[in-house]
Amino acid sequence: MDAVSGAAHDREPRRPMADFWPRHPLLLLAIAAATGIAIDAGLSLGFQTRSMLWGGVAIGACVLFAFPKAVTKRVAVVLAVASLAGLWHGYNDFAYQTASIGHYAGEYPEPAIIEGMIDRPVVIRRNPLADFARRRDQSPWQSVIELATEQIRVGDDFRPCRGRVMVVCSGRLDHRLPGDVIRVHGSLARIVAPTNPGENDLRPVYRRRGIHARIDVARETQIEAIGRRWDFDRPIATIATESRELLLKHTGDSSGALAVALVIGQRDFVDPETRDLLLVTGTAHLLSVSGLHLAIVIVLASWVAMLLRFPLGAKIVWVLLVCCLYTAITGGRPPVMRAAVLVGMLMCSLWFRRPTQPINTLSLAALLLLAINPENLFHVGVQLSFLAVATLFLCGARTITESHAVDLAIENEQQLDALLQSSQSTWVRYGRTAWQWIARMVWYSGCVTAISIPLVWHQFHVISFVSVVTNVILSPFLFWSLACGVATVVVGWVWAAAAGLPGFLCGVGLQCMRQIIGVAAEVPYGHYWLPSPPGWSVAVFYLVMVGSLFRSRSRASSWFRYGWIVVWMVAAWMMATTAPPIDRGTFEATFVDVGHGTSVVMRDDVGHVFLYDCGRMANQTGSSRDIDAALWSVGATRLDAIFLSHADSDHYNAIPGVLRRFAVNRIVTPPGMLEQQEVGLVPTRLAIAAANVQVIEVFDSSEIPELHQTFSILHPPPQRIGGNDNANSLVLRIDCGGKTLLLPGDLEPPGTESLINHQRPPPGGVLMAPHHGSLSMNAESILQWSRPAEVIVSGGKRARKPAVRAMLDRTGAGVHVTAEVGAIRVRIGEDGQIEVRSWKQSPW
Repeated sequence: MDAVSGAAHDREPRRPMADFWPRHPLLLLAIAAATGIAIDAGLSLGFQTRSMLWGGVAIGACVLFAFPKAVTKRVAVVLAVASLAGLWHGYNDFAYQTASIGHYAGEYPEPAIIEGMIDRPVVIRRNPLADFARRRDQSPWQSVIELATEQIRVGDDFRPCRGRVMVVCSGRLDHRLPGDVIRVHGSLARIVAPTNPGENDLRPVYRRRGIHARIDVARETQIEAIGRRWDFDRPIATIATESRELLLKHTGDSSGALAVALVIGQRDFVDPETRDLLLVTGTAHLLSVSGLHLAIVIVLASWVAMLLRFPLGAKIVWVLLVCCLYTAITGGRPPVMRAAVLVGMLMCSLWFRRPTQPINTLSLAALLLLAINPENLFHVGVQLSFLAVATLFLCGARTITESHAVDLAIENEQQLDALLQSSQSTWVRYGRTAWQWIARMVWYSGCVTAISIPLVWHQFHVISFVSVVTNVILSPFLFWSLACGVATVVVGWVWAAAAGLPGFLCGVGLQCMRQIIGVAAEVPYGHYWLPSPPGWSVAVFYLVMVGSLFRSRSRASSWFRYGWIVVWMVAAWMMATTAPPIDRGTFEATFVDVGHGTSVVMRDDVGHVFLYDCGRMANQTGSSRDIDAALWSVGATRLDAIFLSHADSDHYNAIPGVLRRFAVNRIVTPPGMLEQQEVGLVPTRLAIAAANVQVIEVFDSSEIPELHQTFSILHPPPQRIGGNDNANSLVLRIDCGGKTLLLPGDLEPPGTESLINHQRPPPGGVLMAPHHGSLSMNAESILQWSRPAEVIVSGGKRARKPAVRAMLDRTGAGVHVTAEVGAIRVRIGEDGQIEVRSWKQSPW
């Protein structure tokens, strides 16, 4: 009878998820809180209406709780938590939206005088203008201050003003600390919406930080100290500043920036090229202090406690103090706070000698972070942090079969294997242990990479396969560098002269890491830059993955998840790289808003994508951020050609960034452009050589092999004419539907006279205003010659002057300025109809 019942028991499917929710109540509450916040964020109602809505949900929860059934009481608790979370988010949103600083900050910077208290440690970063040739007098550093405003000057009087602003000032303001009350003279503007298609909206990022506006300050003397108050962050900021200086001093010029980012989380010192390398190798988490960093610090603290023979109670207190101090010094970032909660619960379990439940502990951390700031729910760093930890919890769990007898047999076999291994030689055992450790680390790294790919892809436009191995290889170097970096700081506090040795060792470790990352970034097919998949597809991916966890943890469900990852990636790639539809015979040109500069993304109805110029003023790092976003928005991964008009940096300095992210068939330039002795052309030539892109030089009436027949070159002539580079700009003409699109670069006399000697194009076309609409150009002659129906001005602040519009609309043409309306899309149809849309007014 027992045998029969035992066999029946083995045949009966096991339900490992049957008692999941009773064992993980905090997970249910965390999901409820996140749901309440998400729903409230999606409501476009006033605060009073939302409050009434959530109040009704809370009343309903109280009514349900009166019922005797346990299930009903659980539902009531879930609804109550969701209503409280939604109401909390609504209150925070209402407080942010109604801050009075919003009434004074406009879309464009205006002079302002503000008083307030510094409430965060000052951030020091490299000044992007310091390398600009015309601004050599600029400090190489820039300070960013977060200020809780109290008063703003209106006329001759100060008025109360509530809100928070970000003060950006040239120079180092390390001496300004939280609690300082200051008066700031600068240019105030609110945080604005994106001005280009595909561009990340930074308003939610600043919203999470509680920042409403930005005020730019030209000189340190425009910031006056007028008082001081006590602030908890003041001593912490002092410690963080001293720690940063110790690391910069003792780890060397080449490693100092990475050391500061790795040890205390101040990543603003790291140059854009290094950030790109970390991103494509899947090691960007090194720049953001996270739970991994805290775990290493806690291990070091535990070793110290063991060496000093602390009793259990003292060891727990010591670890908790180190945990709290490190969390505070690194800025209290959500990933570190999440890890701090895990460490705190672990220490409590050791103190009370009670086991911990990892999922419950992780859920408690989520609830605390949402209580501190509901906007943490929408922060990609927080999402990736919890996603990685949850994946590590789950991928380390053993697969459970549907038979108790089979599970018992597996356990017996594992014990037998352990017994056999104990009889082997020491070297064999060590070798086996090392191999198993490496295999386990690769497995964990692969699981985290696979699960985080959709979110990383959607947010950062990159897929990194090489990260699976790179993170494993870097792990011992990370431990070494962080340990030496912490030792540099601690020893430096006690005896500054002795900090040189650990600082040197930290620098050596970081140099090794930098070399490994550089090699990993060059691995063929190791990473891909791609357009982002739709947000809804990312949500579907994670919903299916979560749903699969409610099945038994069998091999079948595991294989389902593996297959789902592959299927989703193929489908997402197809959706991401499919260009938005364009009518047959239509030609499209998008003038990207790059400030003072030029970049025009062009495509036709058969899928060809071209770029005319790619640069902007004060872009010494070769960044192509806005241009990348515009290209990815049309599903581009390859460019058929890049046309460069002339050797002014604001027309070509984004080439290095573009070539890192897109395959380019050819670069078309006027004669001798790339050979000119311009400092800015050096990285451009190196980038072109590294990408092995064909360069074609063209002039008036040149034919470009394999290029669209509607393209023609009108200028410059074969022999360079007198004047500067502007006069010899490459003028591109595109014909479609009997209308013409003219792109003249920075053309100016005597080049203008040479151009208008050509046959006139058909009237009613589109003209890009030469030289960003400069008032010094010969506008009347080129307008009379081309007779455009629409004029596009790609420019910055100066292009917004009324005089520019007055100069360009003399012939009755419509004038559109990117600095006013954002990116401008022009479509010329097969029938010659012209459609002009702006991103700010009618986004597409």
